[in-house]
Amino acid sequence: MIKQVGYVVTLAMLALGAVVAQADTGTQRLDKFMKKAKTVEATFTQEVVSEQGKIIQTAIGKFYLKRPGKFRWEYQSPNPQLIVGDGKKLWVYDKELEQVTVKPMKKALGSSPAGILMRQRDLNDDFIVLERSPREGMLWVDLRPKKKSGDFKRILIGLDDIGVQAMDLYDQFGQITMIRFQESNYNKSLKNSLFKFTPPPGADVIGN
Repeated sequence: MIKQVGYVVTLAMLALGAVVAQADTGTQRLDKFMKKAKTVEATFTQEVVSEQGKIIQTAIGKFYLKRPGKFRWEYQSPNPQLIVGDGKKLWVYDKELEQVTVKPMKKALGSSPAGILMRQRDLNDDFIVLERSPREGMLWVDLRPKKKSGDFKRILIGLDDIGVQAMDLYDQFGQITMIRFQESNYNKSLKNSLFKFTPPPGADVIGN
């Protein structure tokens, strides 16, 4: 009887091992997202945490992405700000200051959240890609920039079985920007007007 129980336990362990071996990884989920998510629409919350662990800034907003190369990052509260990438230029509009900053997209995005999510190149070209332990019900991928001159020294991406749901960005000053996406929709038809920007009348425009 003891031998039979041991045999059953061994079979169960082998079966569990097979399931684990077949389970996807964070890197596989991220690769799937990069290849198959042609459009993204989501709401987000953002918190900036100081080196001492205190929340020093919070924001909520909407995010839209359309491959290749277009996105809209809209802060709704507490300080309205609109960031639009139209494929060639990056527009940043501060509503309260009535100021628009415009830059070439390729130079401006770098390792920003939008830049990571809509990138076309293999992540391994610019990052050391590491797997991290699951938390918050997600698998996590750790991106370490190969070049140390960027804004962030580490970027954690959390993914469920549908797509990217979280990003933790560690900057060079010890602060962490924590972004959590909700109500995410993938491959939904998005209007091209979302990714176009015309400076409002009277706004100061800085840049070319």
